[in-house]
Amino acid sequence: MKGICASVCTLALASLLAVPVVAQQRNPRLVATEPGRFTVGICNLRPAGKVNDGLKELRKGIEEREAPKRAEALTKAEAALLQALAATPRDPAGWYYLGRTYLAQGDVAGADSSFTHAVGLFPDCEIDVDQYRQDTWAALANAGIQARQEGDDATAMALFRDANTIFRGLPHVMESLGVLYANAGQTDSATLYLQRAVDIASADTSLTDNRNSAALNLSLVQQRAGRHDDALRILRQYLVWNPDDLEAKRSVAYSFRELGMADSADVIEQDLVSTFSSMNLDSLDLTDLMAVGVSQFNSDSYQEAARIFEIARARNPWNRDAVYNAANTYLAMENHEHLVSAGRRLLEIEPLNEDAYRLIGQGYRGLGRQDSLIKVVERLVTMPVNVEVTLFTVRTNGARWMATATGRAATDAGGTPIPPAPINVTLEFIDEQGTLLKAEAVAIPALAPGTSHELRVDASTEGVASWRYRRMP
Repeated sequence: MKGICASVCTLALASLLAVPVVAQQRNPRLVATEPGRFTVGICNLRPAGKVNDGLKELRKGIEEREAPKRAEALTKAEAALLQALAATPRDPAGWYYLGRTYLAQGDVAGADSSFTHAVGLFPDCEIDVDQYRQDTWAALANAGIQARQEGDDATAMALFRDANTIFRGLPHVMESLGVLYANAGQTDSATLYLQRAVDIASADTSLTDNRNSAALNLSLVQQRAGRHDDALRILRQYLVWNPDDLEAKRSVAYSFRELGMADSADVIEQDLVSTFSSMNLDSLDLTDLMAVGVSQFNSDSYQEAARIFEIARARNPWNRDAVYNAANTYLAMENHEHLVSAGRRLLEIEPLNEDAYRLIGQGYRGLGRQDSLIKVVERLVTMPVNVEVTLFTVRTNGARWMATATGRAATDAGGTPIPPAPINVTLEFIDEQGTLLKAEAVAIPALAPGTSHELRVDASTEGVASWRYRRMP
């Protein structure tokens, strides 16, 4: 037996209307950001009649400290301005001050529509209106960030949506909203906002970092949705901007592999490993370090592969793949003493895996330790199931472990068949030092030889780095 596990094993234009838009929803966070001081617009508007009446009530409402009187004044301002615009719908002063009234009331959609009308009728107001839009955008964005920090994603999403309604000239909130939609599993909405962020940032050379970040998030959303053709299109453009980004190249290889283009994925992964091999090993994360070790093993550079796998084991002594790969490397080197040592740790990690017994058995045979070899063989033949771990992934707030249990034709030491029986194991999620973080009971039903049962455990625990399990009596 000579084979090792590669790293994959473990694995944010409106047209003019004849009548005004009636305000619908209010944003209390926006109302709270009003300065409490009225300022005259810098564009050369001449409010008269009902528009002037509305302006007076708007001033009173903005500067009023008592909430009921403030609301009353703003309601009067809105009514006067709507009445004026019903009579003279092309009066930019009416639209401009109606927009400011809606802002003071927290009606973002109403403000957006009214400001758009005002600028369309009187372009000199654009600078003034843009300042209100950006100030409002910033206030809503900051409130949304605070809501996120407090764990209230629903409120953050509502605030970010309003921010993007009032101002669309910067990508930051577009991306943040896209990320929130992605985390909520709303792929289409996430794609929409992240693509908008990319488009906005791409038009301004000062926003390169924002463009890159939004593009990478967009490609990840497409990958999660299984849209790997779209992901590749985005990643290829991204690599034109950032040709040395190794993570992006890794993502390209992943999408190629998911599309069944293994040869294309292999070319990229080999190039990545070559790049990693020329780097300081201490600067590589565990996944990349393992990839370099696998490359060295596959090129028959066993001494170097062993050295790299031992570095990986030193970082995470309970990492199953690092131990398994080291054991196979020692087998290839015929270093039986080190093979036995690695095999013992492998049995501590997964005592129901056939490969672990065969590896340590090879070590004892090479050392001529016949008694120890016999004990290992006896344990193997009496083992009722073989458990093959198929997936182990770590997230920020937890981990997932999956395995396949397959029934074996077990016998006792004398060769008498042992009937299938249920088995209970305790799966332990641990940190890099082997400290137990969470334990989960796993029941394996009685399995006839050759029949299989899928196992899956999810742990909502931070700091998980590895796993191990123990067979219960």
